[in-house]
Amino acid sequence: MRRSRFTKNKQVVRDLQYELIQKKLVKKSGRLRYFGLPSDEMKDVRDWKDSFSEFVAVERGEPEKPWKKQHSLMLTAFRCGLLGNVILLRGDIDSIILDGKDEFGKRTPYPFDVISLDYSGGLLYRDAQGKQRRLDAVRKLVEVQSAHKIDYLLFISCNLDCSKDAEILRSLENIKTELQRYGANGEKVIRAYLAHDNDQARLKLYVPYFINQVAAFVNYACETEKVNFYLGNLDTQMMNFRFYLKPDPRTTAPRFPKERLVQLINSPMLEIRNGKTTQVTLGLPKLRVMNLSKP
Repeated sequence: MRRSRFTKNKQVVRDLQYELIQKKLVKKSGRLRYFGLPSDEMKDVRDWKDSFSEFVAVERGEPEKPWKKQHSLMLTAFRCGLLGNVILLRGDIDSIILDGKDEFGKRTPYPFDVISLDYSGGLLYRDAQGKQRRLDAVRKLVEVQSAHKIDYLLFISCNLDCSKDAEILRSLENIKTELQRYGANGEKVIRAYLAHDNDQARLKLYVPYFINQVAAFVNYACETEKVNFYLGNLDTQMMNFRFYLKPDPRTTAPRFPKERLVQLINSPMLEIRNGKTTQVTLGLPKLRVMNLSKP
């Protein structure tokens, strides 16, 4: 019998996500539309089916036999009575987002209420040309969603691969410069993030900062839930991010994100171990802000 890839820790992640779905999108319960990367077990889809009317599932499959996992996914949907609610897009999810269609030309049917980018790899990997296609895809996704002016949830899971990329280090240096205008202990705080032994510390700040900046550019406000980290299948170190995005009517021109850096920096993390959550700070210092009146 094939070993399930769904662990106790992963179930806690799904439970936290579903709690947020019920909290933020309760008015559309039963009519929600999903876009993401469910496994062929479709555990999240089966757990959440009562709140959704449609699931757009992306499956690339193995290189030599892509049809095998794609067929397995749809067979699971059939067995669960969900075949009529599942739309399958075939191919790499980043390419599908960037191209707006799958390998067979099927268009991505935007918009979505819940987007689950459950990557098995890192978020910052570079292709042969040195491009960070995954970040480009996330940026494109937020941009396309913004045209529809709806509230939605964005879930991102990733491992720690490529988390020492220069993109993160340069971004944290930029944050340090931005914090200097507050006249607080920003330089000390960012040095602590840069020197920390755990890559989770830097990703905890970088990923929400990236999403906030991308959202603000298309006039969306972003609310970041506590970032969690855990051991996934085969004891892989994983992180999960949960964002609530909604149209920001303040001005037509992009503005600074509503979510301040002090919120992102001072928010604790959730460590999930053996199916239980613990609030942790990883020993990181808090930002002391002297002047909150500046944007």
